[in-house]
Amino acid sequence: MDKQNIETIYPLAPLQQAFLWHSLQTSSHAGLIHMRCTLRGALDPNTLKLAWESIISSHPALRTSVHWESVKQPLQVVARHITLPWSQLDWRHLEDPQSALNDFLATDRDRGFDLTQAPIMRLAVIRLTETDYELVWSCHHLMVDGWSGVLVLNQVMDCYDALRQNQPLPTPDAPSYQAYIRWLKQQDQTAAAEFWRETLQGFGKPTPLPVSLIWKAERKAEGRNEKAETRRQEAGVRNQESGVKNSPTSRPPRLPASPSLTLPPDATAQLQDCLRSRRLTLNTLLQGVWALLLYSYSGEADVLFGATVSGRQGNLAGVDVIVGLLVNVLPVRVQVRSDETVLDWLQRLQIQQAATSRYAYASPAQIQAWSEFPGRLFDSLLVIENYPVQTVKPNRCVQVDNVQSGIVSAYGLTVIIKPGEALTLMLQTADQCFEGEILNTLLNQFEAVLMAIIENPVRSIREILPLMEGAIASNQTSSMQPALQTPPNLSREELEGWFFSPRNPLELKLTEIWESVLGVRPLSIDASFFDLGGNSLLAVQLFNQMQQELNCTLPLSSLFQAPNVHQFAALLSQDQPASQWSSLAPIQLSGFRLPFFFHGGSADALTWARFSHLLGTERPFYALQRPDLSGGEVIHITVEALASACIQEMRMVQPSGPYLVGGHCLGGAVAFEIAQQLQSQGEEIVSVILIDAYRPESLPETVLTQLQTQLRLGVFWLRKNYYYHGGWEKLAQLPGKVWRRLQPSLRSLNPLSIRNTAPPRPDRLYPDLEGRETPPNYSSAANSADRSASLPQNAEPTIPYEYRYARAQEANERAAEQYIPQPYSGRIKLFRANIQILDWYFGAALGWQTVAKDAIEITQIPGFFGNLFNQQSGPLLAEQVKTYLSTLK
Repeated sequence: MDKQNIETIYPLAPLQQAFLWHSLQTSSHAGLIHMRCTLRGALDPNTLKLAWESIISSHPALRTSVHWESVKQPLQVVARHITLPWSQLDWRHLEDPQSALNDFLATDRDRGFDLTQAPIMRLAVIRLTETDYELVWSCHHLMVDGWSGVLVLNQVMDCYDALRQNQPLPTPDAPSYQAYIRWLKQQDQTAAAEFWRETLQGFGKPTPLPVSLIWKAERKAEGRNEKAETRRQEAGVRNQESGVKNSPTSRPPRLPASPSLTLPPDATAQLQDCLRSRRLTLNTLLQGVWALLLYSYSGEADVLFGATVSGRQGNLAGVDVIVGLLVNVLPVRVQVRSDETVLDWLQRLQIQQAATSRYAYASPAQIQAWSEFPGRLFDSLLVIENYPVQTVKPNRCVQVDNVQSGIVSAYGLTVIIKPGEALTLMLQTADQCFEGEILNTLLNQFEAVLMAIIENPVRSIREILPLMEGAIASNQTSSMQPALQTPPNLSREELEGWFFSPRNPLELKLTEIWESVLGVRPLSIDASFFDLGGNSLLAVQLFNQMQQELNCTLPLSSLFQAPNVHQFAALLSQDQPASQWSSLAPIQLSGFRLPFFFHGGSADALTWARFSHLLGTERPFYALQRPDLSGGEVIHITVEALASACIQEMRMVQPSGPYLVGGHCLGGAVAFEIAQQLQSQGEEIVSVILIDAYRPESLPETVLTQLQTQLRLGVFWLRKNYYYHGGWEKLAQLPGKVWRRLQPSLRSLNPLSIRNTAPPRPDRLYPDLEGRETPPNYSSAANSADRSASLPQNAEPTIPYEYRYARAQEANERAAEQYIPQPYSGRIKLFRANIQILDWYFGAALGWQTVAKDAIEITQIPGFFGNLFNQQSGPLLAEQVKTYLSTLK
C-alpha cells in the first residue's frame, strides 16, 4: 500500500481476529456476507454510486484492509482514498430473474476477497423491471455487522436524496471504529473473567439440539441401531469439517431453503402490548421461548445456548452509530423450574440479562477459555435482527424494501427473529442437515409457546410446554423430577406445615447456620427466611457466618432469589451459577402498574423488603444499591456516576419510560439525578419520591450556625431518646448519650454526615442495631494496620458486611459533598419525618425547593428523622406512600 494513502493503523478486535483466522483456515469466501435490499422508483445508478462514495469517505471501517504477515499481531490499515468496485446489470429481459440472482450470489461468494486490499467490499445494482432494482452489497464480516450495514444503507439513501434534490450532503457524525477498539482495551478483563467463570461454573456438556433428538428417536423407532446411527452422525461431522460431502444415508436430505413463519400483524401487536404491560423486552421473551423448547426436548433443567448482542450497550459516546464489527455472541445459561410462573421466570431472566450486559464485551474465545468445558459451549444460536431500519419517508426519491442482512451461521441450528409489523421466525441449519418437516414442527411449537405466554403469562411453565413430538421421553424423567417429593394423600393445610429435612451435607451445614442465626430449631429446608422473622440485621449475621464457614460471597439480595435452605444450597452448588452483585435487586416482581425504582443510599436492597411488602403487589418494586457493597473497589465516587450505573440496570428491566423513581437519604439525591439524566435522554418521569432526603449542601461555618446546629442536635436526641426509651427516669442517662452523639458535629459540622445516615455505623443503617460497637472503617488510612492484620491479601470479597456499609457511607458522603443538583422540571413528592434536625436552615422541603421548578408536594409522617422505616413509623409511611402511588400510572 502507498504509505501516503495510509490514514491510520491499529490492531484488530478479538472478534475480528477470530473471523480472520477462520477465513485463513477455511476458504477465501468464509465470512463474506451479502447485504441486500430492493429499491423501487426512478433510480439513477450513477448518483447512487456518488452517494456510496460519499458515505464510505465518512467511515474508516469501509476503507480498511487487514495485514497479518511479517507483523507481531494482525493490524487493520485505513486508506485515505479507495476505488469503489461497482457494477451495473440489466436483467429486464430475463424470464427468471430470481434464479439468475441466486446464481449471481453463488458466483460472487466464490470470488471471495483479498483481505489485504481495501475496500473489502463491492457493490452491484441489478435492474429487474422499469422501476425495481436489487442492490447487492458484498462485504466481509471482518469490517461490518448487520447493525452497521443497515446504518450505512440508511445514510447512503439520505445522501442519494440530497444529491438528487440539490441539497447539502449529510455528514454522518460518528466515532471511528478505532475509538471502539480503544474503549474495548479499557474494559475490566479481570471482572469479566470472574463473571463468566461463575456463570458457566459446573457446565458439563452442550444442550442437545431438539431436531437432533427428534431425528434420532425417529430412526430408532424404525428399528435402526442407535450406536450405529451415532457413528454415522459423527462421520458426517468429520466429513463436513474435511470438505467431503456426506452420503444420503448419513444425514437427512437437504432443504431447498430455510423454513420461516410469520406472525399475523394482530398477533404481533398483541405481543407488543404484552411486553409493554409486563415491562419485558422482546429479547427476554424470545430467549425464554427458546430456553423452554430446549428444556422440553433435552430433559435438562439447566440449558445453554448462544445469543447475539449488538455490542452497543457500552458507555462509549456515539456507540450506536459506529460502523464496524461490534456484534458479539454470548452464552445464555437458563435454569427452568416447571412449577414457577412464566412471568416470574421471565423477569428473573431479564435481571440475568442485565448482569450479563455489563460483561458483553468479552469475546467468544475469551469466554470459552474461562469456562470449564473444552469443546464448543453450545450448538444453537438465537439472533434477533433488531436493526435501526428507517421507516418509509414520504419525500424519498426511491423506496427501500426487503432489507436482508445475509447472515450465515456455522452453528447446528440458528433461530433468526426479524421484528416488524409482522414478526418473522426463521430456522437455519449448518449445511441444512435436518429434515424440513422437523424444522417446521419446531417453528410451530415456537409460535405456540410464544402465543401461550402472550395470552396468559401468569400460568406455570409446566402448563405451556409443548408436546415433544418424537423426543426421547426417557431422557427427561431423570433430570426433571421435582427436588422435593410431596408426601402423598395429605390435604393442603397439612402440606403447608410439612417438614423437610436436609438431604445432603451442604443443606445440613446451611440448616445449622440458619438455625443458629434465626433461633429456630428444628428448621425445615423449605421454610422462608422472611417467614421465620428474618430482617436486614439477621441477614448480615447470617451472611457473615456463611462467609466464614462456607466462603459464601453472595449479595444479601440473593435471599429474594433463594429464600430457603433448599434453594440457597442449589444456588451455592455447581449446578447453578452464583448470583452477581448488581446495582438493581428485584424485591417484588408481580404487579401490572409502573415499576418503582428505589435507591436506599448506603443500605443494601434487603433493607427495603418490609417496605416493599407494605406497599402491596400492584406494582413491581426494584431496589437500587451501590454495586461496590460486594466488597470490591469503590468506583462510583460521584452522585452522577451512581445514577448513570443505576440507569443502565433500570433500562434492562424497563427499556423506556415513563419511569417512577425514589430514594431515602442520599438515595434521594441519586433518585433526583436519575430523573435528571433520564429526562435529558428524552424519557418521561412520572414522579420523583423523596423520603427524609435533604438536598446536598454544606452549612455556612459561622459561630451562630454552629451554635444553632448543636442546639438542634441536642434537642433532637433528647426528644428521640425520651420517645423510644420512655419516661423521665431515663433522662439521667441521656446527657452522656447526647454528648457522644454531638462529638462528630463538634469536630466537623458538615450537615451531610448528619443528614445522610450520619457516621458510618451499622446501627445507623439498621435502626435495630442501636448500641452495637462501631466497626472500624476499612476505607480509612487510619485503619490500614487493622485491615492487614485481620484480612489476607486480595481478600476484599470477604470483608464483613457491616464494614462494607461503613465504606459505602463514607463514599456517599464524599459524593454528596461534590454534588450540585441542577434545576428540575417535574413532579416531586417529599415524605419527611415530622421531627427533623436541619429543617430550620433548609426549610420544610429540606432544600429541594431551590432546584424544583414546580411546587413540591410534602407529606409529614409522625416520627423522627432517620427512623421512618422502623416498626412504629414504617407502616404509617408505607400507607401514605401507597396512597400516593395509587394516583400515579
